[in-house]
Amino acid sequence: MFYRIRNFFVIALMIIAAYVLQYTVISRISFLMCAPNLLLILTAVYGYSRGKNAGMIVGFFAGLIADIFYCEVIGYNALVFVVIGYLSALLRKKYYSGTLFIPMAIIVVSDIAYNLLYFFIWFVLQSKFYFSYCLTHIMIPDILLTFVAALIIYKPVLALNSKLYMHYDTEKN
Repeated sequence: MFYRIRNFFVIALMIIAAYVLQYTVISRISFLMCAPNLLLILTAVYGYSRGKNAGMIVGFFAGLIADIFYCEVIGYNALVFVVIGYLSALLRKKYYSGTLFIPMAIIVVSDIAYNLLYFFIWFVLQSKFYFSYCLTHIMIPDILLTFVAALIIYKPVLALNSKLYMHYDTEKN
């Protein structure tokens, strides 16, 4: 029971730290037009490493915190991140490998899908067709920054995740 409570607080702190870094610290760097999507990375990592329930729960709360403080509509990011957490877990079942290639591919594809959905919902539905501008100035830099950030934080998050659940997994058996 102690481990579950501890894991909950550590994951909550990770989500809050990712949010603070993404929306306040990194987005204020003047030469960057956008920030890496750290909440998406966290969701994909938890979905890939802990399964669909963990990925969906982390995705829901990561998306909800982004919706509450950043988005005009509550529920958009939560829904998208829940789907990303779920699909990351499904892809692990099919394509698990010990290398970084599959998790990085999942994160990149998830970020591409997130950006395309965001463009469609926030621009196309408002009859603003700036796709070439959004692609070159927002989407591609965002995807590249998310990829680089994922390369940097994937292993530490995975190691922390393994450490958090080490006691719980041995207690469960």
